[in-house]
Amino acid sequence: MRRIIYRSTAAPGLDRAEMFRLVYHARVANEAKGLSGVLLQSDEHLLQILEGETWKLFATFELIRSDIRHTAVEVLSERSIPAATFPHWPMRYFDDHHIGKALAQMHEEAGERMCPAIEDAVRDFFVAGFAAHETIRPSLPQAARPSFPRPC
Repeated sequence: MRRIIYRSTAAPGLDRAEMFRLVYHARVANEAKGLSGVLLQSDEHLLQILEGETWKLFATFELIRSDIRHTAVEVLSERSIPAATFPHWPMRYFDDHHIGKALAQMHEEAGERMCPAIEDAVRDFFVAGFAAHETIRPSLPQAARPSFPRPC
């Protein structure tokens, strides 16, 4: 059994409806092949954790790599594993609007099988997505705010 963790960039035409079609078809195909995994999205950035029997995983990943709905496919980790981390998820999807839910459910499903490679990939993915978001600005702590006299 093996795991591949990769990231990519969604093609411009990959809207919400198309993403849900993709996830549905991936779920059906993965269930038939005995693969499991998680797909995360933050704006146009995608991160997927895919696990299963080696030959089925590699065959599926070659299809994924050539899919025109995303570009810049970069493998972050690829390794043998003793058991699937998310055995009951043929394909689970979370977007950046549900970061807390994603992490909680991933931990609940994985339990002791959650490995540092997955933790690091997911954390780095969401942190990078948060940092790249132009409309979000961290507020200054109270001590760092300028103290101007208030008008009476």
